[in-house]
Amino acid sequence: MSLDENNLCPEDHAHWLFSVMYLGYNSLLEVGDEYLKSIGLRRPHFRVLYVLQRKPGATIREVLAFLNITQQSISPIIKTLIGDGFITQKEDLKDRRSRHLYLTKKGRTAWRGVIDTQTEYLKQAYQKAGFENAKGYAHTAYAMMNEKNQQQLEVVWKNKTYFLDDNKP
Repeated sequence: MSLDENNLCPEDHAHWLFSVMYLGYNSLLEVGDEYLKSIGLRRPHFRVLYVLQRKPGATIREVLAFLNITQQSISPIIKTLIGDGFITQKEDLKDRRSRHLYLTKKGRTAWRGVIDTQTEYLKQAYQKAGFENAKGYAHTAYAMMNEKNQQQLEVVWKNKTYFLDDNKP
């Protein structure tokens, strides 16, 4: 079956593309998982480190909003990260019920290890695909996000639109 503008996304193509995106994303995550395993962490821990790297001083509420998870599911993760010295929390001087979370040097090192590993993996993929195809993929992935997910992206990537034109699709 050939693809053209009149038959842009036939059902078989949609199923194939879903598989490609899913397996490509999993492959990217797996290289990061290997690094995390070497330092005694798992993917949920990295998700918190990721948010705090992008938004130092985030509250637990902000981390929950970006990750779209519950307080119950994040509590043991935060406890482990604090206990193992990856993050620290500071009480808000104005609202003592609120806690702000920060990466420690150990946390920044862990974050950097995963990001460096995944960045190298992406560079290799971009080299295989070519710059214009990589840019096209970024546009497609952004266009696939619903408004809620675009807002989640804004939590940690405010006003950053890598590969995207000034006017978001």
